[in-house]
Amino acid sequence: MTKSIAIALAALLLGTAATAPVQAQSVSFGIFFGDEKSDFFPEHITCMGDYQVRQAVAGRGYTNIYLNVMNDKHVEVRATRDGWVYLLDFNYCTGRIEKRTQLRPAG
Repeated sequence: MTKSIAIALAALLLGTAATAPVQAQSVSFGIFFGDEKSDFFPEHITCMGDYQVRQAVAGRGYTNIYLNVMNDKHVEVRATRDGWVYLLDFNYCTGRIEKRTQLRPAG
């Protein structure tokens, strides 16, 4: 009898130890959501091409749009708006202008 009780206790302890990591992982799920910009501006399923980038920038009121090389989800865009030429850092996977630098008056 005592041998069967010892085997049952050993099995119970092993079963508890095997499920402990799974419980620990489920507790930490979702803790870090909301602490990065990408949580609020998720990437599209497919990133934009040249034409879509031009349309998105034009939709924000820019004209005379020139694109640089698309690299690492960003493209530098030179465009004119309200009489000024701007250099835009455009993320072509989220569709957002990350940075805008005023270069010179348009003319």
